[in-house]
Amino acid sequence: MMTGLAYALILMGCSDDMSQCREVATDTRFSATLRECEKAQPDALRSETAMEIDYPVVATKCVASGDKFAKTGTSSVGR
Repeated sequence: MMTGLAYALILMGCSDDMSQCREVATDTRFSATLRECEKAQPDALRSETAMEIDYPVVATKCVASGDKFAKTGTSSVGR
């Protein structure tokens, strides 16, 4: 059954203790499964976009998305 669900990889800038994080960039590509998205996280953390984030800690998360990420124009996470 096709649900139209996809996973977006988000880069976040966080405080040292990870108590406060802000979404900084969203990958413009989507993964069909959570596992595929999680597999892409190490490469996203090594991307040029991640290296340019001016926060003490950079983290990633995979978010299930439907229409939420349908718009383009957000920062792209390179792999």
